[in-house]
Amino acid sequence: MKRIGILGGSFDPIHFGHLLMAQSAAEALNLDRVFFVPAFRSPFKSDHRIPSSAKRLAMVKLAIKGNETFALYEGELRRGGVSYTIDTLKELKQRYPEAKLYLLMGADNLKQFHRWRDPQGILSLASLVILNRLGFDKNYPKRWPYVKVNMPAVDISSSDIRERLKLKKSIWYLTFTTVIRYINRHKLYQYK
Repeated sequence: MKRIGILGGSFDPIHFGHLLMAQSAAEALNLDRVFFVPAFRSPFKSDHRIPSSAKRLAMVKLAIKGNETFALYEGELRRGGVSYTIDTLKELKQRYPEAKLYLLMGADNLKQFHRWRDPQGILSLASLVILNRLGFDKNYPKRWPYVKVNMPAVDISSSDIRERLKLKKSIWYLTFTTVIRYINRHKLYQYK
């Protein structure tokens, strides 16, 4: 593999927006592989009870099944504790020293990139790839060097899916049927 995309996140739950990001980047940048990297615990998300890493991992597996470009990287789950992108990139660079790494993120995350652990270290290991999200200010100052990739405009977020479930609304057409069945079978995101 010469060109590897990395898409990290809580995937709480994974949805079509994540998959469109990965596919759009893979096509635009001619990536050999896109690793989905579920975080054990995000340093930025502690506002709700998150399903276990095993359950989130299972949902990611269901969602990426059948796409030969997509694969899982479980390094953050193995390490446990708070997940930091810099640690994952160091691991991947050790495993694939000749590969060019591309860190994929939605444009909404660019605004808080300065809060990530060691942004300069991240940029020394991987090229930052920003995928457009609805509501992203296209005139955002270019504080960090990045490549912009356009993707189909979708307004889906994990927090919206959780809110819909809280309100006992349907999440059909926001994520895979297999993921919806998994959520229902394991009674995830049930609110009293």
